[in-house]
Amino acid sequence: MEWVGIVLFAVAVLAVLVLALYLFQRSLDKPGGREGLGTMGNGMGVMDNFFSPSRADAKEELERQKRAAHVMPSPDEDDDERHGQVRRNPDGSPRSIRISRPTSDDD
Repeated sequence: MEWVGIVLFAVAVLAVLVLALYLFQRSLDKPGGREGLGTMGNGMGVMDNFFSPSRADAKEELERQKRAAHVMPSPDEDDDERHGQVRRNPDGSPRSIRISRPTSDDD
């Protein structure tokens, strides 16, 4: 009869764990439910810095480049005049392209 109590206790513990997991997952769907969960996300990143600093630096640089803005041409530069010219039809489709030779200051 003792084993019945052990089995019932194990089933009760499992039921409580499943219920707690279900309620936790439901709480994540509410607004603000996921805030603060990523605070220890890079806890093992310190080990990466210690054992392989060059790889960690390269990883940080790749992340920085992903977040960096794309380089936009300056509105002061007239790229069409320097490298060539595209003539367009009234609907915006290209009609002709003229490519000019680079001058000595472009080298």
